[in-house]
Amino acid sequence: MLAALEEPVRAAALSPDDPSVIAVARHHRLTPLLSITCGATLPAPLAEMFRRDRLVTGARNLLFSQVAEEVLSELTTAGVPTIILKGLDYETRLYGGAAARPTADIDLLVPSPKRRAAFAVLDRLGFEPRAAAPGFDDADYHEVAWTRAGIEIDLHMGLAPLARCRIDYGAIWREAETRRLGAAETRALARPHAAVFQALHMAIDHFDVPAIYLVDLVRLLPTADDAAAALTVARSWRCRRPLETALALIAVFLPGAAPIAPTDQRPSHATRRVTVSYGPTDELPRAEQLLRKLLHFDSPSDAVWYVAIQSRRNLREVFERRFRRRTARERLALVK
Repeated sequence: MLAALEEPVRAAALSPDDPSVIAVARHHRLTPLLSITCGATLPAPLAEMFRRDRLVTGARNLLFSQVAEEVLSELTTAGVPTIILKGLDYETRLYGGAAARPTADIDLLVPSPKRRAAFAVLDRLGFEPRAAAPGFDDADYHEVAWTRAGIEIDLHMGLAPLARCRIDYGAIWREAETRRLGAAETRALARPHAAVFQALHMAIDHFDVPAIYLVDLVRLLPTADDAAAALTVARSWRCRRPLETALALIAVFLPGAAPIAPTDQRPSHATRRVTVSYGPTDELPRAEQLLRKLLHFDSPSDAVWYVAIQSRRNLREVFERRFRRRTARERLALVK
């Protein structure tokens, strides 16, 4: 499938009689893009099914865009700066239009000091917080999930757990690019920052991620110079290993993509472990998930510090659920 995105004529080799083709394509969120890129060369049954997926994706993304526009406008009115992340940003910036890039939620970044102001806006708009992860109610936690009528917003105060790496948020906000979503004003991450965030997000999910993430990264870093700039940022932020592994995955699965800057050393054990076992749909065993996560810290001290903080949060979460049993709203000190 990835080869077909590089050479659409190869889509003709996909078998419409093999149920795994559709399962793998949907798992990796590739059906809309395959429809657009390879529609003329796909076997007719696949072309029709992928076309339907593209229509559904377009309708869902339109709904997400409308909700995002509403939220962004209200946040701006409340004096809360925003950066739109991932799916809705990529749809227009990387894919040039609607329905090519599926997204499951709305990801927004706000400055950490504006955390409570952003909560108030979402609360006023009828969104409810969700206890999506241990420690979500800690003042230094990096994101809080909110839902309304089946639409989820991941409100980020950071791009990753603060103990995970050393992201320069001053640079993030200084270098962010001005964007509009409908009538709403917002920003988008500078491309090197977006690429590092993309790779870091993949590592946090132990690289058990849809292949569309690789396509995103190729389009964020179209030249070797772009990749080299992103690696420089990743080193300074102490998250070099995630980006190196992400670039190695591109080299394996999208070899005809734009040139990727070589790293200054042979692939690490962490990188080799991922590239040789990146599977179509199989779920990774929990032990492998944890090992991949730990191997993708730039230093042992960062890994130890992260594990210590997350362990404390996990223990506190057990206590909250078994004994205190407060709602997510109560834990965030939101008064109805």
